[in-house]
Amino acid sequence: MTDGVVMQGSACADFPVLVIPGYGAPAAQTELVSRNLRDAGLDTVKLKLPWMGMGDIPRSAGLLADSVARVRDSLGIDKVSLFGFSLGGVIASYYLQEMEGYPLLGRGAFVSVPYAGTYFGYLGFFSAAGRQIRPTSQLIKRLNDTRVAEIAGKCLSIYVRWDGVVVPSESAYMPDGYNLRRDRPISHWRSVTNRELILTAAEFLRGGLPEGAVPGHELAVPVPVKMIFMPSTPGDGRRHLAQVMSKPFKSFGSKVATLFRRKG
Repeated sequence: MTDGVVMQGSACADFPVLVIPGYGAPAAQTELVSRNLRDAGLDTVKLKLPWMGMGDIPRSAGLLADSVARVRDSLGIDKVSLFGFSLGGVIASYYLQEMEGYPLLGRGAFVSVPYAGTYFGYLGFFSAAGRQIRPTSQLIKRLNDTRVAEIAGKCLSIYVRWDGVVVPSESAYMPDGYNLRRDRPISHWRSVTNRELILTAAEFLRGGLPEGAVPGHELAVPVPVKMIFMPSTPGDGRRHLAQVMSKPFKSFGSKVATLFRRKG
């Protein structure tokens, strides 16, 4: 563990875990995630967001802050832990950074979170969260430009190689936390409810460090990471969108072509 991790062992396991749903997540999905965390020995509190998480991110973060306060008061505890999947991790980041919730954090574990934004936000143009989660949004830029030193080492980001929504997958990279990339499952929707990934997150929330997790470049020696670059003009944005979205499919296609060539 690095010096940035101040809570260890059973102390972390004693903190209840607030489960923050993602964009458009139904209640059943949040319950499935919570059940897996409970199976790992953690107490959970499910956060219910208006508009199925598609509403304004700062407002959702405010509801998270209210929930944290209620849990702390009712249980008489100092800290809580957070688990967020997909957009839920961005809501958690806004709460921790912009609303100064970091002193109340035990640990945080997040699965398939588009920290650098996602171009799928353009499909959600009708919703506040959809517009705010775009790579070019001011909210995403602010969250990536402002870091909180006190959070360093207390969070884990888990993401999958073939996500499809978080593209490239390194958009989920957390520079001041631990990172763990898996090759499976394939697709964003499967990853956010995958039992194995959730149990891996639970291991971190209990105070451990899952095998394969590596510290971000602000915790250790620099790690080469390709992040999404913000396009400067609308034309650049469209070209960049096409390049980013097509990259994983080109890579997959080349691997399939290689297999056929080998058979020939």
